[in-house]
Amino acid sequence: MPTNIQPKRSRLRLVVLNDSAPVLKMLCNWLQEHGHHCETALLADMPQAHDEVGPFIQKHRPDVVIYDVGMPYSSSWDLLEVIRAAPALQSQPFVITTPNKRKLEQAVGATSALEIGGPDSDLRRLLKAVEAAAADRIGN
Repeated sequence: MPTNIQPKRSRLRLVVLNDSAPVLKMLCNWLQEHGHHCETALLADMPQAHDEVGPFIQKHRPDVVIYDVGMPYSSSWDLLEVIRAAPALQSQPFVITTPNKRKLEQAVGATSALEIGGPDSDLRRLLKAVEAAAADRIGN
């Protein structure tokens, strides 16, 4: 038997939240190419994001949420904290991304956010983080 066969990845249901339509499309296309299903929301199109994002996530029941903390970093981070504090989402795995980790951490302190600028190496790290978050959820 061949020993180099990779186990088949499970198709994950993902919600991707971002302020940039081109980045949202690129991320979703890339994740779909790797076998995952994406539902997306452009945060800029949600004028009442504090009230809209939680129900959007609940509606789609994702395995993992990918949330991008963009500028202004402190208000984007505050929105994330509000979302994560919702009782229905407290066990929901999140992978946090940002276009500039250094500036994010200057605004809010140390984070585990992944800096995503588009190169494949960044996206491979994102894919690993998403799959690890999903595996942790399944394991719990």
